[in-house]
Formats: sequence, structure tokens, C-alpha cells
Amino acid sequence: MTAAFRLRPGSAADLVHAVRLYDACLGSDKLVSLLFPIKKNDPAAYKKYLYRLYAKRYWSVEWMFTFVVKEGGDAVGSEVVGFACWKKPKTEISFSERWFTLFAWIAPVMRAFITLQNKIAPPNVDFHVALAFDRCFPPVEKAVFAGKQPEEWWYLSTLAVHPSAQGQGLGALLMAEGLTMADEFQEKQAVVKAEGKARGKVWLIGLRGTDTFYSRFGFSEVGRANVGELSEWDGGLVMFRE
Repeated sequence: MTAAFRLRPGSAADLVHAVRLYDACLGSDKLVSLLFPIKKNDPAAYKKYLYRLYAKRYWSVEWMFTFVVKEGGDAVGSEVVGFACWKKPKTEISFSERWFTLFAWIAPVMRAFITLQNKIAPPNVDFHVALAFDRCFPPVEKAVFAGKQPEEWWYLSTLAVHPSAQGQGLGALLMAEGLTMADEFQEKQAVVKAEGKARGKVWLIGLRGTDTFYSRFGFSEVGRANVGELSEWDGGLVMFRE
């Protein structure tokens, strides 16, 4: 029986899969060793930090998770084999979505709880080192978005497919879903502005060697994020698709 794959929105229960897939796909990247030098000796601490990071994103109206599930085949049941984490443009989030849904009321409480967890029972990581990317990110973002409107752009933070499921077009499946949403959003913007047909504006920061994959979807390199504290990183390709 041939295995079938489907996409579905992420749930809080999927955060453990996000951590597992991130580590399987990106855990050996130079960036991880720079941000989490303790990973080799204490991988549980690194995974706890990553879990709480994704949990904060999950409990936010700006962030969106999509997972790829493998069904059928030789295995019984289903298996989560990939995911994408997107940040939507601020202008894509309606007033009611931000303030008048059950999720919008629960989310701040959950984010506050995670912040409290990090204070009371912090993972055994050096937070200053782990936040190096956050310190390098703003000036890079400011430079590459000079003359543009960042609030209209989608940001692809993570795209990961488990090595055992790679080569089957699942990365492209995840990418296509996100780009379709970005295109639809941009079409609405174009109508409001009485402009012609426009495609979605999306950006990302890729790892070493991923430029070939992303270029297939219309992305091109516009800068590098391996600066300052991250100068030893061999990745950091800032890529735009507009």
C-alpha cells in the first residue's frame, strides 16, 4: 500500500513534533552549535528551549504552523514527517481575530505562563548566547527592507521535512501552501490599491545550500544574516520572493 500525505494546521500537541523535526533537519547546522554550545552535552536543555520558543509562537495570532502527516504505507496509523512555521503580515490579521476570539483571549495567558516557566525553571542554556540571532536580526531586516513595507510581507521561519521522507515533494507541498496564502493576500491588497495582478511577498533566511531549493519558487538572495556574533555561520541567506 502506498503511503499518502496530507497537510493539516498545527495544534499545541504538535509542538513536540516541531522540535523533533527541527532537530532532525537543522540540528547539525552551524547556527545551532553557535546558539546552543551545550547541545552536545545537554540536548534536553536545547530541546526544552526550542519547545518553549515554538510554544510562544503557537500562542500568537501572528504565527501559523502547518504539518505534513504520512498515512498508510507499512506503518499503522499516521506519522508527522514535516512542518512549516510562517509569520503572517500584521495587515492580514483582522481586528476581530486579534481581539474577539477565544484563542486571542487565551494566547496572552499562555505566553505569560511560558515566560514565567523560563524564569522559575529555565532550561540549562546561556540565554545571552541563544538570543544572538535576535540581536543580529533587526539591523539586517532594516537594511534589506529599505524602501519597502515589511508589514505586507510573509516570513517563512522554518521549513523542515524529516530525512526519511525527503525527496517526495513534501517541502514543495508545504511551500506551495504558504505561497498560495501569500498570493491571495497580495491579490486583496492589489484590489484595495487598484493595482494589477500581484504575487505574494515572502522572505526567509536560509541555511547553507538551500538557495537552490528556494530559487525554484522565485526566491533570490538579497543579503546575508551571518554578521556580527553570527559571522562564523556558513548560512544566513536572506531571500526575497516578490
